[in-house]
Amino acid sequence: MSWIGLKKAVNRAGTQIMLKTGQIEQTVDKEFEFEEKRFKTMEANSLALQKRLRTYLDSLKLLTTSQIHIAELLNSFYGSDSSVPKVIEDAKTGRSREAFQNLVGEYYNTLKRLNDECVNELERPYNQTVLNPMSKFNSYYVEVNEAIKKRHNKLLDYDAMRNKLKKLLDTPQLEYANYDVKLKEYNEELAELEHKYSDINNQLKDELPKLINMRVAFFDPSFESFVKIQLRFFNENYQQLNALQSKLDAQAREDYIEGRLEERIDDVLDKMRMLDIAGNTNLCTS
Repeated sequence: MSWIGLKKAVNRAGTQIMLKTGQIEQTVDKEFEFEEKRFKTMEANSLALQKRLRTYLDSLKLLTTSQIHIAELLNSFYGSDSSVPKVIEDAKTGRSREAFQNLVGEYYNTLKRLNDECVNELERPYNQTVLNPMSKFNSYYVEVNEAIKKRHNKLLDYDAMRNKLKKLLDTPQLEYANYDVKLKEYNEELAELEHKYSDINNQLKDELPKLINMRVAFFDPSFESFVKIQLRFFNENYQQLNALQSKLDAQAREDYIEGRLEERIDDVLDKMRMLDIAGNTNLCTS
């Protein structure tokens, strides 16, 4: 920072302190304050939205990856122990262990296909139509905030000069040997500062509402794309898993529809309790 810049920063800091303590009369523009508040609200919301949108696709990937891991564990759970005959059938459904293994294998392949053909293919259009436009729009905030900061500095300079002129007018002329020269100098400097402040103030009051109103037309296509991408993902999941459902045994589907599936699970749990392996103390002491 140059010496002139440092001097201005120190003077403005002093002016801010005097404004807060009521020693200087502050210029207030209610119209600008209203538009600035609207702008800050939009900025906070769109930055938060951008952050959430960044994690959305990762969430879809995480969901699919979790499903794949579950399928892998299910496949391991049913196992391929050669000591257990594959023709052993479930007494209730009549399905062999081999049939369950095949079903789990198809479930795993279905999820892998969804991950490869659906989730990965969504990344490019998602970035192009959702994330990149959002990032582009939010990049303008840096420039606008710089303009707001510049306006604030010009306002501080203007209020400080007004205070200096007021003090001069309130001081008896006899105390200044060159009173008229000072008065003219202060008036000219105040007029120049007022012009600089008014220019940027009016520009912001004119352009901030335009920027805020543009958000609807700008984000509408991205919002539509976001909805379509979600629709495609969940439709693909539904269609693939629904096709897999037809390979379930008819008895399981009927029990699920009739609400008897829980009874079957309870029946299996009862049989497990009857084994009483965990409670057999002879096994522990032998």
